Amino acid sequence: MGRITVGQIRYDLFQINENDGGDLNVDAYLLCGENQAVLIDCLQDTEELFDTVKRLTSMPLSVIITHGHPDHAGKGLKQFFDAGVPVYMHEDDFALYKDMFSGQFDTDMFQPLHEGDVFDPGGLNLKTILCGGHTPGSVVLLDEKNGRLFTGDAVGSGLFWMQIPGCIPLYEFHDNLKRLIRRVDHIGSLKVYPGHRWQSPVQLNLQYLKDTLALTEMILRHEDNGKELTMMFDGAPLNYKEASYGMMLGYAYNPLNL
Repeated sequence: MGRITVGQIRYDLFQINENDGGDLNVDAYLLCGENQAVLIDCLQDTEELFDTVKRLTSMPLSVIITHGHPDHAGKGLKQFFDAGVPVYMHEDDFALYKDMFSGQFDTDMFQPLHEGDVFDPGGLNLKTILCGGHTPGSVVLLDEKNGRLFTGDAVGSGLFWMQIPGCIPLYEFHDNLKRLIRRVDHIGSLKVYPGHRWQSPVQLNLQYLKDTLALTEMILRHEDNGKELTMMFDGAPLNYKEASYGMMLGYAYNPLNL
């Protein structure tokens, strides 16, 4: 189980990190409005998240899961379900969630999350945008007023995994990413808050999204095929390629799933 640490990014925004000193290093975000709070993602192994959040705010709470992987929808969900806190996840990730070892809760316990859903904790509007790629139901949450985009793993965190089972074809992600950029392109001061913030040496921003799109297009045109690598995944070797461009430091992808 990882150690929980809390950092305050702004008066209304907390970053909650779980780190076991090894491979596990993941972030959730607590956004506090005038009369409600929204927790974005639920970490992996810790069962201390609910108590941590309650120490930070006493306001009514909703939980939004950006995608159905175990490091974002982990064991800590139990306390939120038990307390009657509504937990939202996009239905396109329900099957993935059931199949993965994180699928410890029945998907009937989740509230379905849809493109265009808006969460208003008071003075803020969090708009849900579907950006399937890393998983079919990956979503990002846009706080347009304050120029903040909470992305989970939908666009990576400086590093990006599109090589593992469950990722949709790269050309489909390309179209989704292009649509996302059109939605945020007018926000020049955009700040991107990803699911593994430590992976980038700098604050991610609009340029990061554009670099990710540019590299995706180069890969699809076979102009940047990257280097061949192998990793262990789910107990077996997984072959893939990795490329980089601009702020996108490491874009792992499956050349058979373009």
